[in-house]
Amino acid sequence: MIRLIDMPRMTSKIIDIQRWNASLFQNPSTDGANGKCSAHGKSSCHRPAVAYVALSDAGADRIQWGACDQWLATNEDAVEYLRAHPLD
Repeated sequence: MIRLIDMPRMTSKIIDIQRWNASLFQNPSTDGANGKCSAHGKSSCHRPAVAYVALSDAGADRIQWGACDQWLATNEDAVEYLRAHPLD
């Protein structure tokens, strides 16, 4: 059962979620590109990345994160995006 955690909605917009693959990241030295979850913040998650997430916001055209299974299942924006665009 998926249980959403009460957290503020993201100000960024998710533009893509794919299964994790290091080659999707523009910068190979980031935590996300190295298989670590960067969706929760550097110090708050030690789970492996299972997905590549691309975001857009007012400050940048494309932000790239590695996301763990917990973030994908509990972040409202990710759950909503995956309902419309399921992972293959």
